[in-house]
Amino acid sequence: MITSDLHMHSTHSLDGNNTIAEMCEQALNLGLTQIAITDHVEWLPNGTHQRPDFERYFAEIEMCRSRFTPRGLTLLSGLELGNPHEHRTEVDALLASYDFDVVVGSMHWLAGQNIHYTRCFDGHDPYDVYARYFGEIEQIATTVDCEIIAHFDRIFWPGTTRFGPPEVARIEAPVRRAMRAIAEHGRILELNTRFLTHTPGWNDALLTVLCWYREEGGQFVAADSDAHRTAELGRNLAVAEQLITAAGCTPYRRQVAPVSA
Repeated sequence: MITSDLHMHSTHSLDGNNTIAEMCEQALNLGLTQIAITDHVEWLPNGTHQRPDFERYFAEIEMCRSRFTPRGLTLLSGLELGNPHEHRTEVDALLASYDFDVVVGSMHWLAGQNIHYTRCFDGHDPYDVYARYFGEIEQIATTVDCEIIAHFDRIFWPGTTRFGPPEVARIEAPVRRAMRAIAEHGRILELNTRFLTHTPGWNDALLTVLCWYREEGGQFVAADSDAHRTAELGRNLAVAEQLITAAGCTPYRRQVAPVSA
């Protein structure tokens, strides 16, 4: 049974809806024993920059550790870096300034378009977009000092909405290169649990990718909710575990004790 969730957001993110304490309380209600609060650090295409006030963030983390550790919850600090390979100087400086327990690297912007929306496919063959997305994931895994490579499946959400479930065999080469880079550089692949019960679904495609990850040398997969509110915590963990184990992989649980800022 998976009892760890290493990717979620609090009110220290602009799109977060609950405090760290509220996320901790809900995690305990669900039987989770290890969580990481990984609030957003983003460089938007319009030149703006989003990041938490980390002094306030770490103060709240320490307060919640004092409150929730005795109740059996390991609370880890962290952040989610959007497109970090495109902002290496800023990323390196940030990671040198604070001792984060968990660093998540994500693709959120592709050629200036937000990959959460179907318009990122406008004027392009969908499989070209998929291939470019996995090419960028390969770059993150190769060049950025992050522990987890987030939501490899994220690009399939708008793609499936617009074109139907993906035929991943058509992009096997770039996907395998990304999976190989993740494995070779010691990163952990994340399976986002949010829409694992979505209809029409893409779980067959996800299982294929997870099998390729295993064949390319990967072993551990983090099943994470990417929750932005308490109601999203712990979703579809049983389905995630089935997919991970069916691919011959192992659900990831961080074994290192948390450190203070």
